[in-house]
Amino acid sequence: MDVALIVVLVVAVAGAAIWFNYVAAKKRREEFAAFAAQQGLAYTPENNALAGQWSGEPFERGDHRRVKNVLSGAFQGRQIVAFDYSYQTHSTDSKGRRTTQTHKYGVVVMQLPGPLPHLQVTHEGIFGGAVANALGFRDLQFESDQFNRAFRVKADDERFGHAVVHPRMMELLLARGEIGWRFEGNSLVGWDGGAHTPVEVMNRLHLLQQVVDQVPPYVWRDYAGVDPRQG
Repeated sequence: MDVALIVVLVVAVAGAAIWFNYVAAKKRREEFAAFAAQQGLAYTPENNALAGQWSGEPFERGDHRRVKNVLSGAFQGRQIVAFDYSYQTHSTDSKGRRTTQTHKYGVVVMQLPGPLPHLQVTHEGIFGGAVANALGFRDLQFESDQFNRAFRVKADDERFGHAVVHPRMMELLLARGEIGWRFEGNSLVGWDGGAHTPVEVMNRLHLLQQVVDQVPPYVWRDYAGVDPRQG
């Protein structure tokens, strides 16, 4: 009887967890669908093909990659897409027991006027830049010590990196650089760990728009061959 009772309790708890996850996912779909309608965006419950469209963080990791609650359309004249992204990793302990962990992110992507060289801006890790640099993971350094302590900047072209991350850009990021972002071809990709809310999506899109606006006109001309004032 004790074993039977334990089995019943385990099944009941598992069933409650499944039901809770189902209700939470349904509520989230409804929330984002309503937000999309309010903002004039298209809403798609799932589009896993987007998981292979970009490289680097947080993509190309683990397996069982999923893209859900996709918002797409125009934002302040630029094409955007925002979505929930997740993937799984697995580990096995000394007794052969396998554990699966699901990693979740909120991703926002904004189309650029033209393709730019790779540049990525993220927050400093818990070890800080000094230790990372000592291990060979060097990032660009700027005149602002405060900015250097707060962010890591990686660029394929150092001249391009310093041209984009100028004093006004540093001020913007120090004030509200809450997510990681990078230029990848003609996309500006922004991401952060955990599920984002519709309010956070809007805030992050505004941040990406400000990043695009802070790129000097000569950078667009020299590196992308476009004039951002046109179109």
